[in-house]
Amino acid sequence: MEEAMVPSLTAAGIGSRFVSQDDVDTAKQRRDEQWKAAYARLGMEPPPQQQEDFSDGRSLAEKLAANKIAKQEEWEEKTKLANQFRALEEDEIMFLDSVRERQEEEERQRKEKDGEEVQNFKEAVAARNNVVNNPPPMAPKPAAVAPSKPPAAPARKKGPLKGVVVKKKAKPAAAAAPTAKEDAKDKDDQPDAKRRRISEA
Repeated sequence: MEEAMVPSLTAAGIGSRFVSQDDVDTAKQRRDEQWKAAYARLGMEPPPQQQEDFSDGRSLAEKLAANKIAKQEEWEEKTKLANQFRALEEDEIMFLDSVRERQEEEERQRKEKDGEEVQNFKEAVAARNNVVNNPPPMAPKPAAVAPSKPPAAPARKKGPLKGVVVKKKAKPAAAAAPTAKEDAKDKDDQPDAKRRRISEA
């Protein structure tokens, strides 16, 4: 039954693929009647039907081009440079002016200070050049006076380290004193060869 309602399935040939406006209207009326009958069986009011778009006679390409142009204009309006900035308020203007004036004052003071330093440097260089070019007259040298030495600080004697035990050294007198046998032996020996030669000559 449903296949008989669709004209493209009942008729054969190329002409059967096209649907006339009358066929569309009758199919719409039948569909509306079926909806109303279904809601009547349930005992409810049917919801309001959505209105279909009325064709204005433009082709799909024209509609898409119009939509694209509308979207492009909307995007350009959003991204306009004028829309990205707002005007400054009075207190913001006053604040920015005060900041600018303070920066200008700091810059002026810095330039004055730099100018003074440069002037002082130039004066110091000129004074040094005058001293080098025109040496002062030589004054007679006073008698050579021995430069006074500052009094020497008393030398600190270093003490032994804490906790270190120092061994006492052996007495040198006991080691250096020859024994009586060694003295007698030395006397019996003959004198050195060098001494002999000196004595013979």
